[in-house]
Amino acid sequence: MEMRIALSIAGSDSGGGAGIQADIKTFAALGVYPCTVITAITAQNTSNVTHILPVHPDSVRKQIESVISDMPVHAIKVGMVYNKEILSAVSKLLKKSNIPVILDPILAAGTGKSLLIKKYLEKFKSELIPLAYVITPNVHEAEELSGVPIKSESDIIRCAELIKGLGAKNVIVKGGHTKAKNHVVDTLIDNEGKINKISNPRININQTHGSGCNFSAAIAAFVARNYTLHRSFIMANEYVQESMSKLIYLGKGIPINLPLFSLYDDASKFRTVLALESSVEQLSEVVGFRDLIPETQTNFVYALPFASNRDEVAALDGRIVRLSKGVKVSGMVKFGSSKHVASAVIEYMKYDPLIRSAINIRFSKKLIDRLRSLYTVAEYRRSEEPFIIKHVEGKTVSWGVSKALSENPGAEIIYHKGDFGKEAMILIFGPNPSDVVNKIKQIVKVY
Repeated sequence: MEMRIALSIAGSDSGGGAGIQADIKTFAALGVYPCTVITAITAQNTSNVTHILPVHPDSVRKQIESVISDMPVHAIKVGMVYNKEILSAVSKLLKKSNIPVILDPILAAGTGKSLLIKKYLEKFKSELIPLAYVITPNVHEAEELSGVPIKSESDIIRCAELIKGLGAKNVIVKGGHTKAKNHVVDTLIDNEGKINKISNPRININQTHGSGCNFSAAIAAFVARNYTLHRSFIMANEYVQESMSKLIYLGKGIPINLPLFSLYDDASKFRTVLALESSVEQLSEVVGFRDLIPETQTNFVYALPFASNRDEVAALDGRIVRLSKGVKVSGMVKFGSSKHVASAVIEYMKYDPLIRSAINIRFSKKLIDRLRSLYTVAEYRRSEEPFIIKHVEGKTVSWGVSKALSENPGAEIIYHKGDFGKEAMILIFGPNPSDVVNKIKQIVKVY
């Protein structure tokens, strides 16, 4: 397999959410090898930019030459250039190259700090824009570059055409900063004048850190992988929209995009399923486990890190069933296939996010008495369950786990003695399925 390469020419963000750091993560997430040229070192976080140290233009030039003289770079993304010396160093070298340039006109940080000295805007327009295979301004940047205020979608088209007139082959105007309440429209005008618009529901947030860098870097990654610009536009839009659904607050300011969300998710899901499958197999071989299976049978679950709903909890889509001799594992491990045990572990994670696995076994008073010498045990009484909870499907277990933990924090065993038409049950919790299996082995010994 040929490894595609993209080069980012940009500033360093000490907060890790934008700039060169965001580009590296985006390239990696989209299967492209990242190379970098650092134009400036910034001291910034989610609230502000407190310091900018421009890199000497000779160093910028040598970084670019070092990469492109050795590696077959397939796309170049240009972000922060800051001053005229850096701007000139970059433009002079890119003029000699036939590599597609994705120009992200970084005029200011998401927190407001200027990242291009304003008096060099005209130099930026005359020297860098004509080199752009595609330029990706947001609404504010498009206004600055075109001199036209944007108040409607027709203004966006006019701005894009004026920017195209400065020499860019293609223009994408990102619509996140428009005043439209319910939707965001990104607009592409290509080198033939064709217009392509993508509309997405607006996320209810004023500003994010790194989303613009992620988008332009995603365009660069897909262009590097030989996709057409129109296809790259669609895929980069989908990629950023999904990453926007994973925004996190790591600091005191605006939220940060997670450009590696897909790798995190895929890796976490793979490890979670693999660990649960292995433990289910071990559990099925535990002599005496059969006697712990209740009438409603047993399920075994393992939640993703930071899981917040049942769809993020892996479980058997069948059950572990008691046979006349031994047990049978019915079904496969899938996400979202458990209701009650998954609800229990989701509720537990609100108290301790490290406790991600659980299993249900049959209740007996003798067993509970013996478990108290081994583990912290807590009870909740279904007779105390509020009326409004009792009559909502799936709420009982969450309420019960919360009730038990509020009275006995850190309980490893939580049980109830049943109710009318409801079987008494014991829930065993642990940080992972292997820990739960070890608990079962101990329980079998004392049962």
